[in-house]
Amino acid sequence: MTRTGKTARLTSHYAEPFLEIHPEDALAYGLRPAMIAEVASTSGRVLVRTIVTERQQRGSVFVPMHWTDQVSSRARIDTLVAGNTDPVSGQPESKYTPVSVRPFKARWYAFATTTAKPDLSSFDYAALAPVAGGFRLEIASSTPHDDWTALARSVLVGPATPATASLIDYVDAATGQHRFAVFDGSRCLGLFYVAKCPVPAARTWAIDQLGAELSDIERLQVLAGRPGAAAKDRGATVCACFGVGRKEIITAIVEKGCNTVAAVGDCLGAGTNCGSCRSEIAGLINEARIAEAV
Repeated sequence: MTRTGKTARLTSHYAEPFLEIHPEDALAYGLRPAMIAEVASTSGRVLVRTIVTERQQRGSVFVPMHWTDQVSSRARIDTLVAGNTDPVSGQPESKYTPVSVRPFKARWYAFATTTAKPDLSSFDYAALAPVAGGFRLEIASSTPHDDWTALARSVLVGPATPATASLIDYVDAATGQHRFAVFDGSRCLGLFYVAKCPVPAARTWAIDQLGAELSDIERLQVLAGRPGAAAKDRGATVCACFGVGRKEIITAIVEKGCNTVAAVGDCLGAGTNCGSCRSEIAGLINEARIAEAV
């Protein structure tokens, strides 16, 4: 994320506001990975995605400041910060605020990628980020919904959407999943997935379908939310400079023997520009070594 939030290549790394919390604290407060967490202080309340990680020390949490009302519905972390200032310098106490954390009781979750810029105002939790050719959107709500087709249209269809565009859908009543896609001819204009839990869609791959000309078989694959055996899923972006995904790096480590950060860089380019992802690459190499030892 950048200060303007307009750089698709950088927002692909962290596309929504998040809370980092230590595993033991997460267990104590009933938070699981990918859940929406409610973080509150005496000054305000925000909703952010949960990342459970040992990077965060016990007894404290971290939420970045970069998400504004233009790209999120309720994630302005500065609204939680008390107006305490140093009596001499006037410096605000912006790095420390006592907060409480608890799970947000979402009734449903959704993920969308679309050429139309959606309105965030009607959702409890929403995070919008630019991608190549459009936007990606994460949603969670505590309010039941009974017309998923209308909701999908409101997210996927905008003023610039061609009148010839058509909506196709798939419903899995047993699991409560609803999946929609908008096409103009064979060109994909948007995808919308709804589930009772955090949506299990291959996000990077789904985003790559935006604007693509798809065959009938590929249309079924996008409704499923995952690529077929021949399709490529890069996984979550690790190297924003070169668009290298987690799954690509793991493949290089496990199948190609890239057991150093430099070797991964030589193979994929990841970590060879700004270098900010080198520690994450090193972590993936270490995880692979542990898995191999076990």
